[in-house]
Amino acid sequence: MFSLPIIDGGRNKAAITRAEAQLQGAIADYRQSVLQAFADVDGNLAGLRSVRERVVHTETAVNSARRAADLADKRYRAGEDSYFQLTDAQRNLLAIERQAVQLRGLSATDTVGLIRSLGRGREAL
Repeated sequence: MFSLPIIDGGRNKAAITRAEAQLQGAIADYRQSVLQAFADVDGNLAGLRSVRERVVHTETAVNSARRAADLADKRYRAGEDSYFQLTDAQRNLLAIERQAVQLRGLSATDTVGLIRSLGRGREAL
């Protein structure tokens, strides 16, 4: 014998409405997550591109500063320049090399950030 309520007081309709609202909320959350993931990846790519351009320019500056320091050393040894000029060229080289190292570190950090944003939500294999 079956027992089906003929009059349920609108409970079934309310349950369906509630389930549809929950579905719409889940869809909205998913869309927001996808948009945030795209924004994270885009931001990391832009940052990485910027840092890499700066690394290239800094490496050029390091090479120039190294040549200047070598020239200053040769001129000092030949008695053409003072010790102050030699140490100034060496100080300049060290400052630019420090900047290059910092940029390489920033590039590594940005690369890790990009990898994390690409792999967000993935479980360990």
